[in-house]
Amino acid sequence: MAISKKVREAIYAKYDGHCAYCGREIAYKDMQVDHFIPKRGWNESGSDDKENLMPSCRMCNHYKRAHSLELFRTFIAEIPRKLRTNYIYKIGVVYGNVIEAEKPIKFYFEQHEEATHDA
Repeated sequence: MAISKKVREAIYAKYDGHCAYCGREIAYKDMQVDHFIPKRGWNESGSDDKENLMPSCRMCNHYKRAHSLELFRTFIAEIPRKLRTNYIYKIGVVYGNVIEAEKPIKFYFEQHEEATHDA
């Protein structure tokens, strides 16, 4: 899918140059455009409409792939459990170099929408 410069700029501006998922600032040139509802998802099919396009950093776009938002949220939430099987991770926890801080996963765009809704 080719995205026009005008649409791409609008997607970038949606969250003021931040990844819609992790919230990190991303340079315009590094932004990837993600289909919020995947175009070729397992249970649903999204569109190329601006409302379905999200600014994403490479890392989040790669990890989310063509999964639904809730499956992506589950993948992120499972990371600490998966890491606990890693010997090096365990040593890092014991020595205090790794601090576990599990929490519910709330994406940047959700926090942003709550903040603008409350304002």
